[in-house]
Amino acid sequence: MISSSPKQIKEKQLESSSSKPKFSFAAKSFFKGSNNNTTYYLSYSNSFECVASESVQTWLLSDDGHIFTSSGNYVLDVSSGGYYVEFAKINSNSKTQLWTIDTSNNKIQNQGNGKYLDFDNLKVCVASLNGNLTQQWTTFRRAPIPTGNWGYFQSKQLDSNNQYWGLSVLNGSSSYNTSVVMNKVQAKSKGQIWQMTSDGHILSRLDGNLVLDVGPAINGSKTNYYLNTNVYKSNDLMQQWGINENNQIFNQYFTNLCIGFVGELGVDSNVYCVLAEPSSNSDINFQWIANPTYSLNKIVNEEPQPFPPYTSGDLLASYQCLSNIATSNHSDDIRSLYTSIDLSLQTFFDNVSTATCPPTIQSTIDFANVQNQIKTELSYAINVRLVFDNYTSFYSKLFDQSSSNLTNLANLINVDMSSDQVVNANYDDAITSVFYSLISEIPVGGSIIANIGQSAVDWGEDIAEGDEGPSTYQVTLSKLYDHLQTNYENETMNAQNMKNTILQDWGMMSKTNALCFLPINDPSSLNFDGIDFEKISDVASLAYEIAMIQILLPTTYQIYFTPHGNWVPSSSGDYAYSDNSGTYILATIEYSNSYPPQELTDKLWNNGVSKPEFFTSSYGWNLGISMTYYNLVSKYGNIYKLAFPTVKNFTPIPMQFVMTNGSDNVGTFPIKTHRSKLASTYYSCGDLGHHYFDIAVTDINNNKVANFTVDINLEALEGSYVSIKTGSLVVQPGYIVGNPTCNQGSLSLMFSASILIPIYQSN
Repeated sequence: MISSSPKQIKEKQLESSSSKPKFSFAAKSFFKGSNNNTTYYLSYSNSFECVASESVQTWLLSDDGHIFTSSGNYVLDVSSGGYYVEFAKINSNSKTQLWTIDTSNNKIQNQGNGKYLDFDNLKVCVASLNGNLTQQWTTFRRAPIPTGNWGYFQSKQLDSNNQYWGLSVLNGSSSYNTSVVMNKVQAKSKGQIWQMTSDGHILSRLDGNLVLDVGPAINGSKTNYYLNTNVYKSNDLMQQWGINENNQIFNQYFTNLCIGFVGELGVDSNVYCVLAEPSSNSDINFQWIANPTYSLNKIVNEEPQPFPPYTSGDLLASYQCLSNIATSNHSDDIRSLYTSIDLSLQTFFDNVSTATCPPTIQSTIDFANVQNQIKTELSYAINVRLVFDNYTSFYSKLFDQSSSNLTNLANLINVDMSSDQVVNANYDDAITSVFYSLISEIPVGGSIIANIGQSAVDWGEDIAEGDEGPSTYQVTLSKLYDHLQTNYENETMNAQNMKNTILQDWGMMSKTNALCFLPINDPSSLNFDGIDFEKISDVASLAYEIAMIQILLPTTYQIYFTPHGNWVPSSSGDYAYSDNSGTYILATIEYSNSYPPQELTDKLWNNGVSKPEFFTSSYGWNLGISMTYYNLVSKYGNIYKLAFPTVKNFTPIPMQFVMTNGSDNVGTFPIKTHRSKLASTYYSCGDLGHHYFDIAVTDINNNKVANFTVDINLEALEGSYVSIKTGSLVVQPGYIVGNPTCNQGSLSLMFSASILIPIYQSN
């Protein structure tokens, strides 16, 4: 829980019995070390101990006072010895897992023993109040917008034509050290699409490790800098950002400096983004809006505000009388019917509007006040219900069309839908990819659907019980349709429950109603007037179809990679792609010379799928990658005996993996965010039988992510078989390893076995 002084903006507490995390924050110690120049944060070590370190860490504060790790899987607790702080699974009966953050006195107090968060030799502990700087903490928001989703950062300052402009990479370049400028928000512009991570990095959609960074000083100034892009670095506060209550994006190294721009939008040829000190908290050139804003998330997480109470006298009599008039004497409590989908609120409104005060009610003023209030409530409720009805209609049409098309896709890809083969099928990822397509293809209008839809997804995550596990991602083909149907129904129910929550709260209803009348280009708008539903439906249907192809395609096809400088049969067809590293060819798992039909490749390339992303299994793509040499020389004559693992990083955190065979180090392979990495180093193979290669995956800060052993089984006169050795998989908290895609090698066609191991963040 957070308490604050009257001069500070109070963090509102949520009424909820859930211990799900609600508020991302970091804590910085007042203690500056023996040199008085070191910044310490509440953090944890590689060995998962709670420590004070120079590495800033994101924490999640729940409404009941639990402090979660960023993964949401562990909470801070006091050890059995009563001194050191440790990580534990949540225990609703443990008071030592509850904390109060007092922002007025800069203290974090344990509710179980009354002691204060402290550290001893950099190990975090609790102690009685002692006046030391190690007991004083500054807490600040890390990313008070939904993290992990793609969107725009738009300036609140509009141009003379009332158009929004946003942070943009100059010329859409994926090169490092490129200037960041202001451009008008427009469709199909990856250089304007960003993702804020839980630790405050702002990733560009242009490339996996491209992030927003502080650029060169302006005219040698120490308080004014340009912004540019750079490679993602470990523990570099200049690359980490936060958003404060004034909608300013501040830098975590230069904490008093914020992102702004210099110049006049729509007039100057280049308006460069800068890091500088705003002239005031209301300086509009330094205020930003995340688009989508997920405005409903903010509303449903606000402090509940009841309807004006009518509990006695003529106020109660008026309320009951009007309720009976509205409902034709079916109810004397009209508010209880706002959520009833089979009743016409418009009829209620018309009946209340024409009602007159009966002689049994003495105060005509009370009657008129209640009448006006109920009319207002009904008007708001009608608008709220219309918003969700429009969304439900869109969502139902999307699912119905896509479900009927699933069989056609399965036939096109040659998938046996009765099979017990396991595929990776995360429904939330599929729906989120639809929202991304909508905002990138239709910035005005698409964000309205995303505002509602992503809020419904998040609502479901907030009320869900239990930890997310591999079963969330893994499903057999025979149960895929049922899996999609169940998740569709759950998301529909999430939207309905969120609607009902809003309709039962006066504050939420009022705020949601206000969003219905914002201009449609406002990122928070829920105004459906003038929206091109046909275009939105077309874009969404194509995006959902691509999401289904991403699920089905790895069951039949894989990528065949040949390093640069070696002959390949084709490098220019619809099934091929080449870059500086080599050539990639899409073909069936059994035959490297059996290519996909034109109808399938047309569905990909004609609908905006990026060839570089597809062929390298980046972003939503999850295809196994086999090594092959078509003009075999003796050096590669044993290629069919080998397997080259690919690790797919579905997270916004760069990773690397080390592959070893006993004491032999095969190699270290960096993995960009949202991308995959093939361990393409050629190695010697052994005799027939099982050969084991250990893989250790860590993040960019060398924190452990997962460990497992790849089992390569060599049989006589066959290509190798590959799998994860049973019992070898160890996954660290905050991550999930999905179902590995395993494909046998081929002696006759001389290609290696392939195995792709996907790694996700857990919610």
